[in-house]
Amino acid sequence: MKRTYIPKLDDLLGGGVREGASVMFSASPGVDYEAFGYQMLNGRLAEGEKGFVFTNVEEPESIIYEFRSYGWDIEPHIEKGDMFFVDGSSPFLGMPSEERYTVSDYSEIRETVLSAIEDIPGGVGVINCLSVIIDYLGNGDTLEIVETWNRRASELDVNLVYLFTEWDYERELMDKLRSLMDCVIDLRTIEERVIIGQGFMVAHSDWSKPPETMVLFFVVQPGGVKVYVPKILVTGPYNSGKSTFVKSISTKAVSVDRKALSAFPTTIAMDIGHLEYKGFMADIFGTPGQERFDLILDVLSREAVGAFILVDSTAPETFARAKEMIRKTRAEAIPKVVVANKQDLPGALSPDEIRTRMKLGGDVPIIPVSLKEGWGVKEALETLLGLLYGG
Repeated sequence: MKRTYIPKLDDLLGGGVREGASVMFSASPGVDYEAFGYQMLNGRLAEGEKGFVFTNVEEPESIIYEFRSYGWDIEPHIEKGDMFFVDGSSPFLGMPSEERYTVSDYSEIRETVLSAIEDIPGGVGVINCLSVIIDYLGNGDTLEIVETWNRRASELDVNLVYLFTEWDYERELMDKLRSLMDCVIDLRTIEERVIIGQGFMVAHSDWSKPPETMVLFFVVQPGGVKVYVPKILVTGPYNSGKSTFVKSISTKAVSVDRKALSAFPTTIAMDIGHLEYKGFMADIFGTPGQERFDLILDVLSREAVGAFILVDSTAPETFARAKEMIRKTRAEAIPKVVVANKQDLPGALSPDEIRTRMKLGGDVPIIPVSLKEGWGVKEALETLLGLLYGG
């Protein structure tokens, strides 16, 4: 099996893509899709494999710049000869091309790409864009060419990755095209209430039975494809460590504080953070813990898809308040993790004791954490991400 380097996609596919398999990223118009093929190619190049990009949508220099914008430098691979372009763009723009292969007429495309496949046994070739090939050659010729490419690529253990925009093509063509692929990943726009996003789902795989899971994603520069978690809530009683926890898991965070009459700041509104971790992106919202701010809990918790419940392990008298905040933030219905903070202090209750005191079922993970000493935070974060996306 070969990795795709797309967060969560390897898990959905049972470990990656089969050697020699054809993969099509099939996108609704307007959905970002180039980064999926480019990210897969970049990861495989980093492993020492060979690859190419067939381009009929932009010049090779523009694609090199696009790779660079994602933080991936492919020029050393080009200089070594491990990566090259099949340039089907420059000739049509009337510009000279110095690439290893060029396509100046679409009657040449079949044999030219076959030659490129021969050059990268065990590697990966990205075809960008299959829709343009259809527009130039028509349905029948395109299907025959794709079938020929896939057959030869399979013989050489080459993964061909097709980038395809689903314009208003005939349903028969779409069905036949998908049937020629060993794997199809659908990229779709997602709209729920006022949230508009993009998601991918494995529609078909010859070697595995992927779950019907739609994974939200963003394409960021630098970084490429990231799994997107729209909103994670951090709630719990006052003085349980919410602000510190938000800062601990966030790449960047801000707090709204005010100074009480004592020497200690008291959070009166919320903490906001942004997380980037192992291919995931998420926005983090921390709620205030004092009862006088309960009126805003409903507003802050809207659209949350997961929650951390912070508790002070040394203060069982606050557990009832923690349960109340679970209810007030509607966290009962979403994946959640109880973060048992202050485990470094004398008298801290164990996770089992906390579960008994809070009367929580076994399906709610309780993770022992010491924010002061900095341990347990990673385990809590990975546990919630696992609940959200299965691992």
